[in-house]
Amino acid sequence: MTKLTETTNDKLRGNGGEVPPIPELGTFIRADLPDPQPPMIAKAEQPLKIACVGTAPSSRMLAPYNDPTWTIWGCSPGNINLLPRVDAWFEIHGTALTWEKNKSYGPGYIEWLKAQKFPIYMQDQSLVPRATPYPIHDMLREFGPYNFTSSFAYMMALGIYKGAKEIALYGIDMASKNEYILQRPGGQNMIVEGARRGCKVWAPYESDIMMPPPLYGYSDTGPFGRKMNARIDEIEARLADMRNQKARLDHDVTYLEGAREDMDYLQSIWGGAQEVSVEGQNYLERLLQKANGNGQDRS
Repeated sequence: MTKLTETTNDKLRGNGGEVPPIPELGTFIRADLPDPQPPMIAKAEQPLKIACVGTAPSSRMLAPYNDPTWTIWGCSPGNINLLPRVDAWFEIHGTALTWEKNKSYGPGYIEWLKAQKFPIYMQDQSLVPRATPYPIHDMLREFGPYNFTSSFAYMMALGIYKGAKEIALYGIDMASKNEYILQRPGGQNMIVEGARRGCKVWAPYESDIMMPPPLYGYSDTGPFGRKMNARIDEIEARLADMRNQKARLDHDVTYLEGAREDMDYLQSIWGGAQEVSVEGQNYLERLLQKANGNGQDRS
């Protein structure tokens, strides 16, 4: 059903995802009228809206790439050539990209950054000469040193500092316990900092980033917390029993492997000791007797 008032996304979808062409000024002006005068009141500047895009596949491609009212900020080598539109890029790791442990992707990523036309925020210009140095000192003065635990915290801080009225987080879960456990609190704190300064920060339901951490002490004693702890205790008890069983089985396996090796030895070395026949048992003895007899004949 056609909407009474179409949004930008509706128009883009109806145009195959392409931005509709802007009619030339002449199509609005009659030739017999004098040149238009500038408006008495200047048009209000459009509020800055920023979509920060990470690499989590659950929501990365949900960002408003086709909506020109949104500014798209990307980051991470995991997003190379994947985002349909990029208006700025953030690479905060600096010369760590050249370290030996990062050689599998670092050099190629640096060359890719050099070839891009959109603004790139980095620590300095040592790796990419046209990069824009991130204003770290301004950010630290504004937000303090406790929030900058991830690339997304740097992105949100700059967006808030620039006066963004809305920041949306796509492809940003920070749900991996091993990788992001230290980064998540700083990123979430920047969400609060945005609200304090009148900037709405949000994420789609497909993302985990908006979920607050458990309330220390309180969360354990509620229904959900008690159920989770009971389930964890049950699993740990079953694991302990299985580990004990595995230890006993490992011991039995080691014992039987030794016994099997002993049988291989007996079979290969002592297999010929079995009694086949009297003739077989006395074969060597008869050969010796015959040889001795021949020797006596020669003497």
